[in-house]
Amino acid sequence: MSTITTWSANPTDIGPMYPFVGSEWIFLVICVAGWLVWHIWQIKAENATYEEESGKLQGESLIEAIDHVWRTHRSGK
Repeated sequence: MSTITTWSANPTDIGPMYPFVGSEWIFLVICVAGWLVWHIWQIKAENATYEEESGKLQGESLIEAIDHVWRTHRSGK
């Protein structure tokens, strides 16, 4: 990495203008992989929550939940 003293010089003669020149692809691959892993983890977590909550609302539990919402709505609370 070098300090630029004149702007009229050829950039290829100056050398690298920032650290880790050439490693952009490695950083891109790391970021994309992390992004994909995060999305997979998020989907699994949301699916688990959905299954848990929908399991609670099966059969009589669903009727009780609807009745509770209906009674709460009618009473204005």
